[in-house]
Amino acid sequence: MLVAGEVPDILLHAPPDDAFLPFPAPPSTLGPVRTVRSTLVTSSIRSLRACGLYDRYVQGLDPAHRDTLLTAVAGVWLPVEAAIAHYAACDALGLDVGQQLAIATEVGDHVHGTFLGTTLRMARTVGVTPWPALAQSARLYHRLFTGGGIAVTRKGPKDVRVDMVGNPLCSLEYFRVGVRGVYQAALHLFCLRVITYEVPARRGRSSMSLRISWV
Repeated sequence: MLVAGEVPDILLHAPPDDAFLPFPAPPSTLGPVRTVRSTLVTSSIRSLRACGLYDRYVQGLDPAHRDTLLTAVAGVWLPVEAAIAHYAACDALGLDVGQQLAIATEVGDHVHGTFLGTTLRMARTVGVTPWPALAQSARLYHRLFTGGGIAVTRKGPKDVRVDMVGNPLCSLEYFRVGVRGVYQAALHLFCLRVITYEVPARRGRSSMSLRISWV
């Protein structure tokens, strides 16, 4: 169960639109994230190193989680507390949103890897739109997190809202921008331009919402 008040009322009680990819259960019944796939963190650290930000990042890490994060290898599960320490240290770098988004898009390219390989091959041959990639949102989410959930609501022919609940990383700006980058990295493969922005009014301590449109 989510802690009372962590999901905004607007998210719990708003009437459904066109639920393209609904939550697997009512948001208030989904448990919180417990572990995070290390691939998300190791890819992020790799990008920080490439940008010359690694030393500053390490200095800002909570010592209680420093060894866990700096020795992590891809493909294992990390406690959510370690992931929170990672994104808190990234937040402390004070990067503007443009810089964060550029790094996040690079991380997204790596995280997707072969995950969207089949869909990408289809796009190159038969012109698939972003919808099949959006349909993979829950599969990708549960490859990266245990607990919480994600849903995609169709708002127009080329416009969706993405809601994430039960994830304490949503309290950190660097993570929220990171989610935008992951979607931009995936969807730009299927269209000319992707526009993403957060919906602050729908943000809670462990929830967030994005609007995504494309041309």
